Amino acid sequence: MKKTLIFGAIIGILAPAMALAQTASTGLLSVYVQVSNPVGSSYSPSNFQVFVSGGNPSLNNFSGSVSGTLVTVTPGPYAVTVANQNGFTPSYSVGCNSTMFAGGTQLCVITMTGGTYNPVITSFPITALPAPLSCRAETPTVSLGQTARFSVVGGLGGTYNWSTASQNFPNIGPVLTTTFPSSGTQTVTVTNAGQTAVCVVTVLTTYAPVQTSGYNYNGYQGYTNYTSTYTAAPYFPNTGFAPGNGAQMAFATVLLMGAAIMSYPYARKAFAIAVR
Repeated sequence: MKKTLIFGAIIGILAPAMALAQTASTGLLSVYVQVSNPVGSSYSPSNFQVFVSGGNPSLNNFSGSVSGTLVTVTPGPYAVTVANQNGFTPSYSVGCNSTMFAGGTQLCVITMTGGTYNPVITSFPITALPAPLSCRAETPTVSLGQTARFSVVGGLGGTYNWSTASQNFPNIGPVLTTTFPSSGTQTVTVTNAGQTAVCVVTVLTTYAPVQTSGYNYNGYQGYTNYTSTYTAAPYFPNTGFAPGNGAQMAFATVLLMGAAIMSYPYARKAFAIAVR
């Protein structure tokens, strides 16, 4: 008999919790009520009666609570309202008039504001939900060696983790600038607050470095072992031109030697007259 009474007591304690338990075919709705009292007023959340319609709720009416009230709701549309407003104006969060999915959760926050605004005197912890994350390629087409720029919108702000096929950029801001070592379609991934977004950029092969004589581009981004060179040839003294190859130089040498031989007798006679 004693064991039966103990078992019955346990069932009596667990029954309410079991009735509110979320199942695979229902969703769980959390309803919070907070109050902003005007000067001289001292209303509390429990002074307001909350009603839930639609979705076959496990509780269709209850007193407001700053600690939250859990209500199981079947899939489909539902709505949460406050009946006895007592001169206060209610404002409802998005989750107060929405659609429940099987196994899903929703959050409804009701703020009752009365008369002249006064800071909220009752509050509760609510974890901020991240905004949808999206990535934007500000330079959708670049050339090899050209800097590409990407920006992100959404998430929880702060730092973002970026990555490409060949590089990682952890814990930086919402903007990434980088170059790519190879051409083709390249993807850039950014993560924040458990969300991931992807940007796509097209890298062309049309980039070429300026060929500066004698400057070595070895190791330049996208150009391995590229060296610009030029050909130098000896110039004839006081002529202003240089032979383009060996045959031209030999021909010029023969002409100079022939001219010297032919002018030798005249140069010798002129020298003899000059020394008399």
